Amino acid sequence: MDLSVDNLFPGFRFSIRAAVLEISTIRHTRCKKIVQLCGVDTMKFAYSDQGKKLRLRGLNARVVQTGRIRTGDVARK
Repeated sequence: MDLSVDNLFPGFRFSIRAAVLEISTIRHTRCKKIVQLCGVDTMKFAYSDQGKKLRLRGLNARVVQTGRIRTGDVARK
């Protein structure tokens, strides 16, 4: 799924099986582990303007409706 800001804006809801999630207005912030796992160059790109727009470090969402999610389940808009 395209995680970019243009595709999944704050307040947008999507589902994974029976679970429903809503994109948060709170941005995903830096994680100390990214440098350890991926290196400094990757961190710099992930936090560049383009990397932030594409949400390369992920996004925050809240659970609107609970449901069991398994590895390999498809997220649907």
